[in-house]
Amino acid sequence: MNLQSILTPIANGSQWFFRNVMEPLGNTFSIICIIGAFFGIFLWIRMQKRFTAEAKKNGTII
Repeated sequence: MNLQSILTPIANGSQWFFRNVMEPLGNTFSIICIIGAFFGIFLWIRMQKRFTAEAKKNGTII
């Protein structure tokens, strides 16, 4: 067993995935990723605002 016998099935699986799943989706996957990123940033900023308010209330803000 060598590295080639390990990497060839991984490469074939990746090619199959992109040809059969990603290409038919088109830009849908990219749009979903962008929307997810904006949602994650929104959650992060909202949580950071709460943490900052709590730190100011407790007097532990740096």
